Parts: sequence; C-alpha cells; structure tokens
Amino acid sequence: MGSSIGLSTINFVEKKGIQFFDGFNATIKNKKPVRVFFKETKDTLGSIQVNDSNGERLGFYDLEFFKPDKASMEGIQLYADTQKENVGEVLSLAALIEFSKNRLNHFRLFSFKETLPFHARFGFIIDNDNEDFILKALNYIKKSKLKYIDELKYKASFFYPRIERSDIYLKEDKYLLERGCKVISDYLKFLSRNNIKKNVPPFENGAFVKFTDWEFETNRNYLNPLLKSHNIDYQF
Repeated sequence: MGSSIGLSTINFVEKKGIQFFDGFNATIKNKKPVRVFFKETKDTLGSIQVNDSNGERLGFYDLEFFKPDKASMEGIQLYADTQKENVGEVLSLAALIEFSKNRLNHFRLFSFKETLPFHARFGFIIDNDNEDFILKALNYIKKSKLKYIDELKYKASFFYPRIERSDIYLKEDKYLLERGCKVISDYLKFLSRNNIKKNVPPFENGAFVKFTDWEFETNRNYLNPLLKSHNIDYQF
C-alpha cells in the first residue's frame, strides 16, 4: 500500500439488502497507513478487518445485521492487537459508518467493564436494568471531586434516591433506570474525551451498550472530526 495519507473516499456494494463498504485506506497513530475492509461476509454477518501496510492483521470487529425487519445491528466481538495505536478507534468508526450507511436505528453490543469508557467516548449509552450496577455508579459520581461535572453530580444525586425506591416492573420506574444509565454514560464520556484515566466507577461487571440514530445527532460534532483525523472521507 502506498504512503499517501490523503482522505480516502469510501465506496459501497450491496449484498442481500445490506450496504457493505469496499476496502479503504485510513491512518492510525503517527499517521501509519492501514487498510480497512470486510472479510468473509456471509448472509447477515460481516467482519471488519484492519491490516497494516504489510498485510498483517491488527484487529477485527464482527457484526451481525438485522435488516429490514428490525433495522438494527449487533456487535459480536471487537479485538485490536494494538489498542494504543487507535486500531480499536478505527474499527469502531468503520462499524458506525455501516450503521449510518444502512440507515439503521439501533446498534447494541456487550462492553467489558474495562471498555465502557471507550464505548462511551463515541456516544454509546449503557443499556442495563441492574439497580445495583446503576446505584453504585451514581453514588460514585455524586461524590466525585472532579471539576466541571456539577450538572452530572446533580443528576446523579437526583436519580439515586428515586431509583433506590423504584420498582423495575413499573414502566415509569424502568424509565428511571434508563435515565440513570444515561448519567453514567455521560460521565464516562466526559472522562474518556478529556483523557482522564482515573475516576472511573469501580464496575464489578460489564454491560450492554447501545447506539441509536439519535446518538449521531448528539455526537456528530465529535465523530466527524475523528473520522477526518484518520483520513477517512465520510460524514455522519
């Protein structure tokens, strides 16, 4: 592959009603060139691959599409050999390009406790109805000494007692759990976008995270420059 780091335009091909991108060039840390492409696509399954300039695989992201009936996509497995070089970031952006191009409504995947801040940085929202998980995280946030998060601390303090008294079988109380997850997600997004490694709630387990078409609207100003930083010519 050549050493050019100009913007790489993306072309798409349709297979069984799903738009898959053709291989395109991108860059990772220190402007190192990589190739991003789909490998061994079968039916509604696809695997995004990232290879270096020597053809060595650096990471992959397995996806499953549910279209047109559910207009959704699920992440099966994300793996990056060199996470510090932003390979996982390129894989995640490539997955969101698929989500965008296919006009899907929901993208859901399981995130390990260590990767929750990573996914929150892109705008993913925790999708968890475990009260204990939510309450422990909210309690941690409301006691935080970090600057510039007064609004998040207020929200954590507001929702904590209401969730503590909630009944998850009631529709209105389930909504409270969703609001609590949104506060936690916004807090993690603040940490990750400001490169704060500490101050992460001590999660005991991972959780499902989700991304909807609305998240594009609220995170567009962050995601589009991120695409450009990897020399990918695409706009959400």
